[in-house]
Amino acid sequence: MKRLDSYILVELLGPFLFGVAAFSSIMIGSNLLFQLARYLVELSMPLHLALKIFSFELPGIIVLTFPMSTLLSTLLAFGRLSGNSEIIAFQASGVSFLRLVVPVLIVGLLVSFFTIYVNEGIVPVAKFESRRLVYEFTHNSKIPATQEHLKISQLTKSGETDYLLYAEKFDGEQLALYDVLYVDYEDGRYVSLTHAEKANWLDNQWIFLNGETQHFPEGDEPIVTVKFAQHEMKDITRSPQMLTLSSSQKTTEELTLQELRTLIKDREEQGRDVNKLLVNYYQRFAIPFSCLIFALIGAPLGLQPNRSGSSIGLGLSIIVIFIYYIVLTIGGAIGQTGLIPPLLAAWLPNLIFGIVGLGLNYKVSN
Repeated sequence: MKRLDSYILVELLGPFLFGVAAFSSIMIGSNLLFQLARYLVELSMPLHLALKIFSFELPGIIVLTFPMSTLLSTLLAFGRLSGNSEIIAFQASGVSFLRLVVPVLIVGLLVSFFTIYVNEGIVPVAKFESRRLVYEFTHNSKIPATQEHLKISQLTKSGETDYLLYAEKFDGEQLALYDVLYVDYEDGRYVSLTHAEKANWLDNQWIFLNGETQHFPEGDEPIVTVKFAQHEMKDITRSPQMLTLSSSQKTTEELTLQELRTLIKDREEQGRDVNKLLVNYYQRFAIPFSCLIFALIGAPLGLQPNRSGSSIGLGLSIIVIFIYYIVLTIGGAIGQTGLIPPLLAAWLPNLIFGIVGLGLNYKVSN
């Protein structure tokens, strides 16, 4: 059986590498090359810089081809085995079709985990570096680490406003807020208003500098104003890193899973809609695991007559992938509106294609 598994794996390897090269070439030629050519011709970008941008964009493109390549390799491998009557020979020797599919599913699972690893450890950093290089060349300056008019709200567990924070400017490099307003609420009414010229992040807390706090007691008691040169604001738990994420200085593609989870939690605490971010988060797992789903569905499809040719296998792969991404797009759009849970929206195409794949395998095995 080990020799059988090795034989099937060898059959998968060549078409898989061919698929990665073919699909990557299509995606690079349809978008990235035109973009780089515009930089070179219209903006007079140096060739070495364009090549560096190309190298940073490449991981994100290649990793997108893994599900397509898994499907193509499975179709071509089982198409060739079927065309040469090797499937019939295996079954005559007592090897069931489902046993032949086992190594394919293992490969699909391994490719899925590898895709998650690349998406988490390489793609976000590479995407940000690519955007940074383009920005620095076109603007002749670094990507700004500041945001104007930063607004943050915090809700209690009961859904009432806990506090509001406003800063005229947030400087991510200096870890500072400028012209800061902090409104503290209690039982639905504001109890104090703090204004400071500046706030620095020191010892894991915000320190307000040169300001005053106005306390608003209940009843007819007078407003109490307290001026300060330095005041610790322990109620504000958001670090500069969280403010950087909240201010959208990175795109979702440039965020790691940990950063995306932090951003989702932060926006949930502000009472903001996070369905779009949740769909994106769950798709970070669902799309890589489509490699396993395509391995499941590709094996029985490869056994169909007249499907052993590489051109027909490539065409069938494109059709299946196209349908998959239509379902993925529709499911994601519905999930973002909240009509269905974001988790279900992200995994909907995998569930549908997984059921189809199980049905096809059951039909072929019987």
